[in-house]
Amino acid sequence: MQSKTILVTGGGGFLGSHLCETLLDRGARVKVIDNFTSGRASNLARMLDRLELINGSITDEHKVEEASPGVDAVVHAAFPMPLRHRSLETGAVTDATAGLFNLLKEAVKNRSLFIYISSIAVYGDQEYIPIDEKHPLEPVLLYGAVKLSGEHFCAALAKSHGLKAVVLRVADIYGPKNTRINLPVQFLLDALNGRPLKIFGSGRQSRTYTYIDDYLKAVCAAIAEPAAAGQVFNISSGRAVSVYDLAMHVRKITGGKAVVTFEKGEADDRQLIIDNSLSRQVLNLGQPVGLEEGLSATWDWLRNNPHFYET
Repeated sequence: MQSKTILVTGGGGFLGSHLCETLLDRGARVKVIDNFTSGRASNLARMLDRLELINGSITDEHKVEEASPGVDAVVHAAFPMPLRHRSLETGAVTDATAGLFNLLKEAVKNRSLFIYISSIAVYGDQEYIPIDEKHPLEPVLLYGAVKLSGEHFCAALAKSHGLKAVVLRVADIYGPKNTRINLPVQFLLDALNGRPLKIFGSGRQSRTYTYIDDYLKAVCAAIAEPAAAGQVFNISSGRAVSVYDLAMHVRKITGGKAVVTFEKGEADDRQLIIDNSLSRQVLNLGQPVGLEEGLSATWDWLRNNPHFYET
């Protein structure tokens, strides 16, 4: 990374801020573009003297043009938060598409490598497990559909304009500073605040939760490894866990006092078991962070930052 300049979109967010810190520690020059509608300026506070911040939206062509000269790689981590929460806001879809296209145009012009952060949501319901990169792409949420459209943009511009792109389909990432509270963080917060760990449905539904460090390794490898260009990779821990077993892990890590309850209500019973063998092989990622190690690190951070979700 010593000689590379990397542009990170959404650098004030969960994924973006962790990535900025990692890239800087590896010797890269880092640029960030963010309008902080969902990201937090405080996430970048300790790094402001080491990076270049362009305060603005990727939907603004001029801001993207300002950020792009001299960039070796773009990591597109920005994404409208309403789409993550199943909103049907037209503006969110428009922003996601327009912002992506602005970035792609500049990447083509500057011959920058483009790292597109996609999601396992592009797969939809599992037709077989484990889910590899050849699995049918039939998203069941608007979030997944918009992510998939971005993959198609990358593929089309690769064919028509020579874009060099890597697509990373990430699986349920968790860790410190996770603004979107997914189930591992929710259970840890409940334990921290003396609330029961509520399981909706049978508890047998499974997810492949992935600690933030594995995502960071994957992005850095995708930038550094020439063989990655033009490929699509699942990024996951490779180990699925049921909701019930996740609750048991959290209960153990947090001292064994948390009460686990079963609640009536709608539950997503999919078994999202994500195959990471291709990314481990091509990107040489090594062994992923274990669930207990990742949960323990997140637990320690939450105890030291108890007011993070109150601001």
